[in-house]
Amino acid sequence: MKTLRLIVLPAAMLLVIISASGQDPNVKHFEKDGLSFDYPANWQISDQSTGQMQYVQLARDGFAEIRIRAPREWLKTPGKEAAAKKLIQDQYVDSFATQLQQAGLNPKRSTAATQISGADAQGARVRAVMDGEPGGMDSYFNVVSDRLVQMSIIGSEKEIAKSATVWDTIRNSLKLEPPPQPKASPSPKGKP
Repeated sequence: MKTLRLIVLPAAMLLVIISASGQDPNVKHFEKDGLSFDYPANWQISDQSTGQMQYVQLARDGFAEIRIRAPREWLKTPGKEAAAKKLIQDQYVDSFATQLQQAGLNPKRSTAATQISGADAQGARVRAVMDGEPGGMDSYFNVVSDRLVQMSIIGSEKEIAKSATVWDTIRNSLKLEPPPQPKASPSPKGKP
């Protein structure tokens, strides 16, 4: 028994040291209401969520702004998914393009694709020359755990390129908890 303790105690301490050293102090973890992701500690995060939608913005001077929007409604049917895409993704991209158009910036639109939470995500790219520099917005959406999630990155081409590793960290670590499962009611026992 004493020999077992001599082996188990050092092994347990080694495990604690290894797990503690595996945590990067330069990375923070956002987790709220079922939405979670990792992001750099030197970025500012602003949670502007409402009762209908989770809305988180991440920013840092000299970098592109990253936005995450996830309506709180569970999408259980293809019809609800299509309606959510139209309301959240399509209207958002249209609004951004319209703002650029009204400012006389002649935006160009194209389709784009990436991955969010390990799955293929479709999107749109809107580009224009703003303040003498090319830039704009990339916006993508996907359904994760029966919720639509939209991610967008906004800035000049230089800012978007400079923010690529942060963008990748966030979109690859993003998770949404699945909807709560209804509790099974106990079945009545038959009478003999």
